[in-house]
Amino acid sequence: MKLYATLAAAALLLGACTAQESYKNAVSCAEVTVGMTQEQVRHLMGEPTGDDATSSGHTWSYLFGSATDTQPIRVMFDASGKVTGKECAPEASGKERPTGN
Repeated sequence: MKLYATLAAAALLLGACTAQESYKNAVSCAEVTVGMTQEQVRHLMGEPTGDDATSSGHTWSYLFGSATDTQPIRVMFDASGKVTGKECAPEASGKERPTGN
């Protein structure tokens, strides 16, 4: 019985961490601007959860949402490592914290 209580508590904390990280990613995404370097974005947002490399550059992904409903935040870089664009999740304005479903 103790094990189940511990697992339930851990699941609740994991959801809270996800919501907190999502909020940080949303705020940070709003601050990313075209022309920033990969190092500037890494300093602002941390390590990406995904990195898709192509011949024309990279696309970094960050999570936004809860443990059961996630949407990616994407930052696109050209071959020289400068931001060319971003795709923040629709709710990723940083004005409202996502729920920890």
